[in-house]
Amino acid sequence: MKYTILYQLDGKIKTLKVNSLENLPDNIIKIKDKKSLLTFDLNQNSKKEILDMFRQLSIMLNANLTLSVAVDLSLKTKQSKLIEEILSIIQSAITSGKPVDIALLKHKDTIGELSIQFLKLGIENGNIQQSLHSLVELLDEDMKTKIKFYDTMRYPLLLISSLVVSIMMIFIYVVPNFEYIFTMSQEEVPIATQILITLNTIVKEYYYLLLIVIIMISFLVYILYKKFTLYFHKFMILHIPIIKRVLKDYYFYRLFLLISIIVNSKYQFQIAIENSKNLIPNLYVKQLMQTIIIDIKNGISISSAFERTKLFDSLTIKLLYTAEHTTQYETILEDIAVYYKFKFQESLKLFSSYIEPVIIFCIALVVLWLMLAIMLPIWNMSSFLS
Repeated sequence: MKYTILYQLDGKIKTLKVNSLENLPDNIIKIKDKKSLLTFDLNQNSKKEILDMFRQLSIMLNANLTLSVAVDLSLKTKQSKLIEEILSIIQSAITSGKPVDIALLKHKDTIGELSIQFLKLGIENGNIQQSLHSLVELLDEDMKTKIKFYDTMRYPLLLISSLVVSIMMIFIYVVPNFEYIFTMSQEEVPIATQILITLNTIVKEYYYLLLIVIIMISFLVYILYKKFTLYFHKFMILHIPIIKRVLKDYYFYRLFLLISIIVNSKYQFQIAIENSKNLIPNLYVKQLMQTIIIDIKNGISISSAFERTKLFDSLTIKLLYTAEHTTQYETILEDIAVYYKFKFQESLKLFSSYIEPVIIFCIALVVLWLMLAIMLPIWNMSSFLS
């Protein structure tokens, strides 16, 4: 794997491309790994394995064992190859004094940037027990939320899949049996039948061109998305009805849950925000979070910094204002996380209540069109014979 190293030298930012993480320069600012388009995670259960690994380490640390001893004991039990490799890297980093975030960089996609940040914070500040406990809590809650989202989307996706399969079966088995009769009929066939025959002809005779067009369009969309990711993310979070509400509530729930957990681990609010922004996959929201961090560093109050983004609702701003003037950050941040969790659940129900009728209506229209396209010529022929 190739890496791009950003580091400071003589007051200037320099870039270095390397193939390994050995013999790195001093004053490193950021390390980015260059991903291949063909790279993907084959193990669908890796996230659960990672969660189980951290849960096991957390239990051992709660029994007053050191992280080094806990990792050693974990390595002595039967683990998957992936978990053994990750534990070995953590143990090697602890022994050699190498930064754990750099050591685990090649597993960032599997273990998650959030997990690496929690390990780094815990080791550097000597509260690894609390950090791992908070990490397990966050990963467990995040997994439950995703499962709930997938459960909500399962039925709409099943409907769409059924519609696609049904249309394919009709084009393969039904239309060819009636096409000859329709084309030989002296009566003018209905417009629905003409559309059906035309589509069938295009699919049958020019399927390779359609496949090429689909691939080219997909590739073009991918290139445009990579080039204008920020604009795509901004459009999604601001302008798509219903979906923008689901995304906002989900992102802000994860955001304030993480901030709450980090603050409860006795970190400052500013440190919590700086480490929580990486949890948000939306670049536009992440950009606004960076603006909030800069505003706070410049002396602007927390509530004002959040309010200036014009992305958070008035209740969130009021609660943050209350936290500033009562210093009850831990309690109020937990309340905000619970508030957004409730909003996310409600917006997910609203999304489901809209998407399912829309899909069913679309299916009904397609079925009606197919029925008219096939049955109308038959009825006309029956009338003519009578």
